[in-house]
Amino acid sequence: MIDGRTPLHYAADYGQNEVVRYLLEKGANANATDKHGITTLLAAIWEGHTNCVKLLLEKGAKPNGLTPDGISYLDAAEKDEIKQLLKVHQHKAK
Repeated sequence: MIDGRTPLHYAADYGQNEVVRYLLEKGANANATDKHGITTLLAAIWEGHTNCVKLLLEKGAKPNGLTPDGISYLDAAEKDEIKQLLKVHQHKAK
C-alpha cells in the first residue's frame, strides 16, 4: 500500500474491470479510503470508468460520499451514465 491506496484503488483508477471484480470477490473493501480521503469509488468516478463504478456500487460502495474538497460524488461525476448510477444507488440507500 502506498499512501493508503489499495490494489483496488489502482484497479478502479485504471478502469481494470476484471481486476476490480476479482479483488471485490476476494473481500477487498469497496469503501477503502487513501490518506487523501479518496475512495475507490471516487477514483473510478474521476476517471470516468462507468463499469468500475457499477461494480463498486453493487458491492456496497457508498454513493453519498464527498471529495476531499467537499463536492458530492454526484457533482464530481462528469459522465451522465455515472451520474445515473449514483442517483439510483443513492435512492436505494435511503
